[in-house]
Amino acid sequence: MTLHSVRLSPSAASIFWTLALFAVFGVCPPAAFADEANTAETFVQQNIDKGYVILNGPSLPADQRHAQFRNFIVSVIDVKRIGMFTLGQYANGASKADIDTFTNVFTDYAVAIYEFRLSKYKGQTLKVTGSTQREADDVVVKADVVNPNAAANAAPIRAALRVRKTSDGKPIITDMQVEGIWLALSQRSDFNGFLQQHGGRLSVLTDNLRMQTEQVRADNPK
Repeated sequence: MTLHSVRLSPSAASIFWTLALFAVFGVCPPAAFADEANTAETFVQQNIDKGYVILNGPSLPADQRHAQFRNFIVSVIDVKRIGMFTLGQYANGASKADIDTFTNVFTDYAVAIYEFRLSKYKGQTLKVTGSTQREADDVVVKADVVNPNAAANAAPIRAALRVRKTSDGKPIITDMQVEGIWLALSQRSDFNGFLQQHGGRLSVLTDNLRMQTEQVRADNPK
């Protein structure tokens, strides 16, 4: 299969991923739900702002900006768990070496996609508008892309981020939706279709993702 047959372009994929396999942690009283939602909203807004500061910093050389943005992404987004989710059943039969290589390449791919997509909104901001509490440890934070140059009656671009918790209780982003698309489920479908056509060989998918990452970086506005 050629590159374009499995590639999720940044505009089509529109970023970031739903994880259906996480455990449900039980039921909390309404006050606890409210606290979780408020914490998730604050976490998302603060880190959105940090990300834009890095991407929009005119004084940073490109290589430093890329490095800082990568460190930022892996600190707030559970990229490894997302990558494992996208493999579905094919994660079970893969060797540890293949899994480790895939995880590293997938992280580069995810960072490139995030940087490409967010760079397209340069000069704009993402403003948290509320949240929906799904479970005790599952909050979908809603946000709008705010364009200061848009017409007064222009419809905002809707976004959402799914926030869970790490094993030590810290909030972590596990997916993002833009323009109605959750990326992880789309990627899981594409990756599994690709692996099915290539005998489940994870190394082939990894090489394909490596090529996609290089292409996204080449297309990324400087």
